Amino acid sequence: MSTEVKSLILCNNPIAIPAIREFLFYGKVGAIVVTKRNKEMQQLIRSMTENHPVPLLIVTKADYKARLTAAISEYGINVGLMMTFPFIIPEEIWSIPEKGFINFHFGLLPECRGPQPILWHMLNNDKEAGVTVHKVDGGIDTGEIIMQERIEIAEEDTYGSLQAKLGFIAARPAANLLKILSFGTMVPSRPQDESKARYFEMPTAKEITIRWNMTASAIIRLVNACNPWNKGAGAMVNNWLIGIAEAEMAGEAADDLAPGTIITCDRENGLQVKTADQKKLKLTIVYLQEGFFSGHRLSQFGIEQGMSFQD
Repeated sequence: MSTEVKSLILCNNPIAIPAIREFLFYGKVGAIVVTKRNKEMQQLIRSMTENHPVPLLIVTKADYKARLTAAISEYGINVGLMMTFPFIIPEEIWSIPEKGFINFHFGLLPECRGPQPILWHMLNNDKEAGVTVHKVDGGIDTGEIIMQERIEIAEEDTYGSLQAKLGFIAARPAANLLKILSFGTMVPSRPQDESKARYFEMPTAKEITIRWNMTASAIIRLVNACNPWNKGAGAMVNNWLIGIAEAEMAGEAADDLAPGTIITCDRENGLQVKTADQKKLKLTIVYLQEGFFSGHRLSQFGIEQGMSFQD
């Protein structure tokens, strides 16, 4: 027997848009919640709901609990859907809807819990990333898993491109979840394997800064993980902190140079740096306070051949 679905969607990042569209298309959204500080999402949701009679609720950290409680009652909500929402939902709220609250975690569980799973999948050199749909309980990303989609992390993936891919594949579990919710009250799920569980905090500055004892491939992975998040991986040269937003291999380097040494910094050859595994790494795009530039343009700021990046 089919059941009417009326969801309350909590979102704070454009990665949620494809999944939200699935519920909007079938008219299964009672209201959408966005934080007050996120003007971009407010505009995106308003554009998406122009032809749908779905209210947009804008909340703050001070009032979100009261607003959510009221919305569940006012709009007849029987399931809450969290999609990158930054505030913790306490049990007195997630236990109200008949079907509880369900979270879309844009990472694999239980191996990658925490607020930045995309980043950590890349920093940990994982082969796969994914979307995990799970029940909300009293822990952080600890609830029983309903379904999971996995994708391979491509060598050329950046944080931004991987985020976009995960956003698109999230539409598939969203559609499947909608079917499950429409039939009966039980949502099938399985406990997470706690022996595989790992929780990752937000990274420290050191963890997203290039260390020149790293291999060239490890540096490229770090750079890609920080693009566009953080505007690139941190790097220190001439006591000046910059961001490296794109890097690529450029051949073998001479043995007599120390890792971090600038081999070239000109228009013809670009900005090339020696790595610990005897490679030349071309830093093609850098971020400065003044904006994004081709790497070789650091020469305009006094950076030249023979100088060294510092750890």
